[in-house]
Amino acid sequence: MQAGLSTKNAPSPKIVLPHYIFGAISFLVATVLLFFVSSDFVGHYLSPKLLSITHILVLGWITMIIFGALYQLIPVVMEVKLFSEKLAMSTFIIFGIGLITLSVSFWTFNFGRSIGLESAGYLILVSMILFAFNTILSAAKTERKTIENTFIVTSIFWLMLTICIGILMVLNFAFHFIPGSHLQLLKMHAHLGIIGWFLLLVIGVASKLMPMFLIVHKLPRRLLNYAYYLINAGLALLAFGYYFYSEKWFLSLASFMVIIGIAMFLRFNYIAFSKRIRKKLDVGMKLSATGFVLLAISILFGIFSVLSIDFFASIQTRIEIAYGVLIILGFLTSLVLGQTYKTLPFIIWLQKYQSKVGKVKVPLPVELYSDKIANYHFYTFILGILLLIVGILYANILIIKTSSILLIITALLYNYNVFKIIFHKNSGK
Repeated sequence: MQAGLSTKNAPSPKIVLPHYIFGAISFLVATVLLFFVSSDFVGHYLSPKLLSITHILVLGWITMIIFGALYQLIPVVMEVKLFSEKLAMSTFIIFGIGLITLSVSFWTFNFGRSIGLESAGYLILVSMILFAFNTILSAAKTERKTIENTFIVTSIFWLMLTICIGILMVLNFAFHFIPGSHLQLLKMHAHLGIIGWFLLLVIGVASKLMPMFLIVHKLPRRLLNYAYYLINAGLALLAFGYYFYSEKWFLSLASFMVIIGIAMFLRFNYIAFSKRIRKKLDVGMKLSATGFVLLAISILFGIFSVLSIDFFASIQTRIEIAYGVLIILGFLTSLVLGQTYKTLPFIIWLQKYQSKVGKVKVPLPVELYSDKIANYHFYTFILGILLLIVGILYANILIIKTSSILLIITALLYNYNVFKIIFHKNSGK
């Protein structure tokens, strides 16, 4: 893929590419649905339609592409073969069916028993078990015991716990066997997924790839060690506190540990950016950098969400919705958009041109997509997210609809580039 990464262990593109296709289409579907349910963003976040869109984004868009990227990155970063490509394809099929069933079931959910939701939950659980089995056995073969690899493996543990709690919540709607508040369980479920799965995974992958893309060396890796222990310890306390001991001081302490850990990671990235040799950022790196800025902003909303300050009591629910939007549609989506341009073109380039290097003239990976289109959706994405947050905080449906149109444009342009890359025809001469 890039200098410094071995490609001899890379899996077949037939395993990786379906994840990008499914993910890109899911992003477009979610943004279109967002336009039609704009009024739900000024209500309560336990809305069935918001839950449906959230899971399309979290599972169909972000997680699906992460799965595909990891199947490519784990072999080349850890220098091992993927344990089973057949298992990876089976996981994709089961996960895809489960996600579609889950999304449709949530759309019509009435907070009672739902056979569709239960079936979808089991399918997704099976797919997650298969994914965890495949990736952990792959990672276990590596001789490179680094903190980045530890982040990735640990994130898979939190992913499994997130899915299990999600299934328990679905079953509890029907059988009411878990005492306590559904909202507290939902907050635990959301934070385990966002912090435990996504954030730890992002740190593990980004701390390996970002310095390489930026061409920078001798970074203070101790910051990553601090981040690992602080975030994991804080998340464990936060999950415990949300359900068993929801005192404000306890939740604040746990949140503070997580925030300090994130700050360590952001400091690591700031040093990487400030010391980089490659000063000019391409669109992929601009989107990735924007993601980290949105992460920093979301931390502020997360603090207000946990503390529930009396001064903001009248808009507390909107703050919590904005917090979730900043994380999922802001931070994570920005990273996925950006890293698509750092990974997908290289996957296709390797497939079509690696054997031709030095024999014929071949295009560069960046020539496989339209840089102009990518820059257009960079700006529509930023404006769309900013307007969406403003619209949510001010409960203005017109602003929310306007933002959703900008995000639909972003998704359409992104899909254009994704399919342009995937269906690129050989041009070497």
